[in-house]
Amino acid sequence: MKRVTVSLEEPQLDTLDEIQEEENIDSRSEALRELFRRYEELNQEYETLHNQYEESEQKLKKVLEQQEEHTELVEYVQDERTAEQRWREAGIGKRLKWKIFGMETDNEDED
Repeated sequence: MKRVTVSLEEPQLDTLDEIQEEENIDSRSEALRELFRRYEELNQEYETLHNQYEESEQKLKKVLEQQEEHTELVEYVQDERTAEQRWREAGIGKRLKWKIFGMETDNEDED
């Protein structure tokens, strides 16, 4: 191990002493090493949680895209049903006109 001299403010020194007492550690040096171990563990936890968050965010994006696609599909099916219903309810003359010129939208049909 290498020796390092550290200057700490009073609250930091108090925290170090608390760790030393809580963990029943013999020296401040060992307490400082314990503090670094805790930091490294927390940093690893943070990285894991951050990665899980990013994965969840990507999954949510995919779900929202699928939901949008399904909504578009439902709207398409509803439009097709409406057109089919209009076709069934139309008279022979209107059907013939639609066959030749194409079926107009609901707004055009009202004229």
